[in-house]
Amino acid sequence: MTDKTLSSKEIIQSRLKGRYNAEMRFKAFGIGMVIVAIIACLVLLVSIFIQASPSFTESRLKIDVNLDAAKIDPLGQRQIADIRAQGDFNGVIVDSLVKHFPNAENDGSIDDLMEMVANIAANPLAIYVSKHPDLVGKTIKADLALNDDVDMFLKGGFGKLERTNVSNITVNQLPDGSYQFTSSQEGFGGVKTQIVGLISQTFAQKKNLLAIKQAKLKTLQEAKDKTPEQNVEISQIEGETSELESFVNNFGAVTSSNSDLSLSDNVPSVLILGGNGAFKATNLNEGKIDTRTLVAPNAPIKDIKIVVVNSAEDTRPLGDRAASLGLLMKDSGLVKIRPNITLLTRSDSNDPEMSGVLSAIIGSLFTLLVTFVIAVPVGVMAAIYLEEFAPKNWLTDLIEVNINNLAAVPSIVFGLLGFSVFLHFFQMPRSAPVVGGIVLSLMSLPVVIIASRAALKAVPPSIREAALGVGASKVQAVFHHVLPLAMPGIMTGSILAMAHALGETAPLLMIGMVAFIADIPKSLSDAATVLPVEVFMWAGRPERAWDARTSSAIIVLLIFMLIMNAVAIFLRRKFERRW
Repeated sequence: MTDKTLSSKEIIQSRLKGRYNAEMRFKAFGIGMVIVAIIACLVLLVSIFIQASPSFTESRLKIDVNLDAAKIDPLGQRQIADIRAQGDFNGVIVDSLVKHFPNAENDGSIDDLMEMVANIAANPLAIYVSKHPDLVGKTIKADLALNDDVDMFLKGGFGKLERTNVSNITVNQLPDGSYQFTSSQEGFGGVKTQIVGLISQTFAQKKNLLAIKQAKLKTLQEAKDKTPEQNVEISQIEGETSELESFVNNFGAVTSSNSDLSLSDNVPSVLILGGNGAFKATNLNEGKIDTRTLVAPNAPIKDIKIVVVNSAEDTRPLGDRAASLGLLMKDSGLVKIRPNITLLTRSDSNDPEMSGVLSAIIGSLFTLLVTFVIAVPVGVMAAIYLEEFAPKNWLTDLIEVNINNLAAVPSIVFGLLGFSVFLHFFQMPRSAPVVGGIVLSLMSLPVVIIASRAALKAVPPSIREAALGVGASKVQAVFHHVLPLAMPGIMTGSILAMAHALGETAPLLMIGMVAFIADIPKSLSDAATVLPVEVFMWAGRPERAWDARTSSAIIVLLIFMLIMNAVAIFLRRKFERRW
């Protein structure tokens, strides 16, 4: 009997130990999954902030501009319309830049100088001068946006910029007009070592890519009955393979520290700045650099700076001459880096450096206003009726089932509904916040109803019974007692539904809110766009600067969402009643 009892206790203890171990494993698994989710969210947020970081600042050209009356107001009437229509503001900006680079017309850099500022950077200047015609003929300090490629280059977006100061440099101008820089102490050894290292990295990458291309080319060439598409692909890969072979053959032996290093456009650039001029290294060793002139100097070549660009000229949209002009302007104080306020103060633009999210923010607010005004009152009233007054029969059961089903319908279906009903049948304005708000309210309505019914159901029945017991009518019991107690849950559910609507893109694309909107909407019927749609449009644009702008717009959208969720949490905590 004793042995049996002991064995039973052991069995029970073994089972209890197994249950405790299983519970601990389950808790550990749950905690692990929470940690993984937190890490994933942090990685996502950090990656967005890192990608958006170039857009947090902007490069501005601050320069004295002479508003030559012959160019700004050729008619001489000092009329706003004449100045806006006839004024050559780009011309006076270039004239001001030429004063700082007087040799631009002779050294071939005039075209690059004209492209240093953004395409429409002169528009704000034109608007300002047209409003103050008394400035015509005077010199003013202009604050202009740089070209997006120049801005990205100065921020290191096309490769890290590493500056080196070398002393004891002698400058010689050769008979052909080029410049040679020599160092008696072989001070260029560090620059050459750095370039060799960069070329070696590129060489390894190109060599691996060449092996892949050659294997793919061999497979395609050995295929029988080749299709026209395969022949085109073979021709394309042959061209790519030829370029890779040329690079590998030319730079595969760049290891000797004694031989000269010949630099072309497909290796990292070495730029030399001095005398308000710029030169590109074409041949390099420890004691001598041969160059070609990019920007002709207009002063004695002193205080020489060597800038190594960790990317080849043929891999970036900005040439070395334009890059050198940007570096010279920055060194001379013409270019200043400041926080990017343009992002929040301007509307959309075709130029990334001039674009902002202000119109999208206003459009989002207008759209959410319409959504809230329609979805919340209708949804709450529907929830009150279904939960408190509607009889329980097959009809109300069918309505409840359909409400739950509508909450799971893909959002693009509501967009198709809005396109066919509101735009085609009712002929409402396209791309207007009023239409977008109606579509989003239809999408949010089931969520508001379900959340409101859950909040009403959470109120204890004793509240209703007490109100009815003291003589209140059904309507009085619901609206005077039950609804106020359920309001925190209703507000929380409604705000979360609005936050969900704020992030929707597909239904708004269907009603035309994907249009390019350069003006700020002033009414519910004006053409507008919203933040998610603007993110979608910017993500598809080709310039590299749009990547940072897209990420910054995502951050603005996330801030909106966090604010709305924080408000929902605050309201729930403040008004929540525990029973």
